[in-house]
This record gives sequence, C-alpha cells and structure tokens, in this order.
Amino acid sequence: MGGLNTFVPYRPYEVTYYDTFLISSDPEEIQQWLNCTGKLSCSLEGPLGMEDGRTPDERITASSFWQNRADHAPPRARLNTQGYAAAWCNAGITDNISPWIQVDFNDTVTITGLITQGRGDHDQRVTEYQVTYSDDGQSWNYVTDADGTPMKFPGNTDRTTLVTTRLPFALRTRILRIHPTEWHDHCSMRFELIGCY
Repeated sequence: MGGLNTFVPYRPYEVTYYDTFLISSDPEEIQQWLNCTGKLSCSLEGPLGMEDGRTPDERITASSFWQNRADHAPPRARLNTQGYAAAWCNAGITDNISPWIQVDFNDTVTITGLITQGRGDHDQRVTEYQVTYSDDGQSWNYVTDADGTPMKFPGNTDRTTLVTTRLPFALRTRILRIHPTEWHDHCSMRFELIGCY
C-alpha cells in the first residue's frame, strides 16, 4: 500500500546547519536565532504609529515624491492625513516603473497587516501593491505565497475607505516596504501598519 507523498509546505523551507549552539529558554530569542519569522504572532496587536505620529517623519521614506514638495512627501502617507496633499504622491512620470514607500522602525517589530487609504483631496489611489521586508535595508524579501511567488495585495477603490490586509504570516523585521504595482490616476496612498513591538 505504497503511495505518493503530496504534502506541500505552506512556505518553502531551507535546512540550516549551525556550528554553534544556543542555551536559552526564551522563546523569542530561540525563534530569532533560528530565524523562525513565520511562527511569531502578537498577543496584543495594534497600530504601529503611522497615524498617531509615534513613527517619526524621518523613518518614512520613498523612492520619490511629487516635485520634491514637502506637502507630497512620504510623511503625508499617514493614515487619515488631511489637507493638501492628503497622501504621499510619487514623482509621476520619472518614477512610474517601480515606486515604493517604506517605514524603518530602527528596531525589530512584528507586522501582521496593513491598512491602506487613497488620497483624501483628489481621486488618486493605489489599487494593488506588493510588500518586501528587510533587516538591513540591503537584502530584501517579498511576502510570498506557498509557491514562493510574490503576493499582490488589494488596494483601494476610492479616496477614503480603509482597506485592511492581513499578511499570510507575521513578519519579524526592521523595515517594511510597500511597492505599488497598479494605481488610479496617480500613485498616491496613506497607510498604517498593524502589529506589535
């Protein structure tokens, strides 16, 4: 009664061999040492500080912003930003191939989801995006599906409705980058990150 094993893991796994050992009973320390980012979750998750300003302006950066004007700069991407411009807006013609916006927490956090919103004062919005993450700003990983394909997440259909997206696994990382892949009229967005410190 043989058979064929058709088990497909949720995420591709790599075998890592260690020349050293860790003596610890702290679950988080063990998970970090083993790089088990998909196993972590938040016991009490919430907004990570975009909307309420706990994330400093200098920690929010982007590939570009419209005419290098401060009123279109990355810090304008805070959820529910009002006024002109009520969103981060990329440079348009010079940055329409692969725009991005990122938050660098300057320390490791757990991220479980995002809330996105269109530009509040114009009919502009990101309608689809991908997510990458990094611990050093040099080496980046896409959030992928079970086959290892970078996932595309739904964006917004209007200016103000909040769209909440849950990531397929909790990310334990320092930097999260959003890569808009489709948009309506102009690449503009506001957002919040959900998770825990």
